[in-house]
Amino acid sequence: MLTFDDDTRVDPEVTALLDEYACLLDRRRGTAWLELFTPDGYYLVAREAEIEQGNNVLIIGEDLKRLRARIVSGAERDRRRSVHTVGGVRCNHDATHATASFTVWLDGRPSYCGVYRMALARHDGKLRIRHCEVVLFGDIVHTPIFLPV
Repeated sequence: MLTFDDDTRVDPEVTALLDEYACLLDRRRGTAWLELFTPDGYYLVAREAEIEQGNNVLIIGEDLKRLRARIVSGAERDRRRSVHTVGGVRCNHDATHATASFTVWLDGRPSYCGVYRMALARHDGKLRIRHCEVVLFGDIVHTPIFLPV
């Protein structure tokens, strides 16, 4: 997986994909958000400490079937408004891996921040997310995670 220390570049197609990722979540368009993934897509949320230690303590670790169910259930349970800010979008030379920094605001309060680390692939001619790691900074997750971050 790409890290901040790797040689990276800016790619408009990758930046547009990350922008769409954030916009669809903020507009609560979960079904459209799932379409950003390849059919074998995987979504993971973990604290930075767990990623660095290489352990398997995940907050979320789901394939698209389970993620689809999370979106339906989460939309019913979590009515908070979200605003995602994404920056520093970078990818490797062939745009197969990307990183971006993010902050998520819920109901006007900063709630999560960290980095997206993604493996990307082409599917039906479009750039899609094959694997998304949401790495949360901080020792404590202060608010429940019902919907994708």
